[in-house]
Amino acid sequence: MTDGPYLYQQDGAPAHTSNLVQNWCLENLDMFWSKEFWPPSSPDLNPCDNYLLGVLERDTNKRAHNTVDSLKAAIIQAVANLSREQVAHAVGRFRHCVEAVIVKGGSWIE
Repeated sequence: MTDGPYLYQQDGAPAHTSNLVQNWCLENLDMFWSKEFWPPSSPDLNPCDNYLLGVLERDTNKRAHNTVDSLKAAIIQAVANLSREQVAHAVGRFRHCVEAVIVKGGSWIE
């Protein structure tokens, strides 16, 4: 499904943890962390929640959107504009976040 060594991970939303979705991911993605592997309710350990969503929200909201299609197009463009450096920064923070969560005994770190 991808052209590189990517790991696919979702959050704990019910739509992502359903057996149907989990089975599809296991069958169709080269590398996938199932719901049993990922800590529940842990946005601090998700590079997307930790950094990328803020960048995408900032870039997407530079102008108002009057339609869902306009918003979708802006999100797609913002994702396409992400640089390798931005993605590397988000992923590079992962170890720091894991260590901070451990120090806090599993508590929220933000």
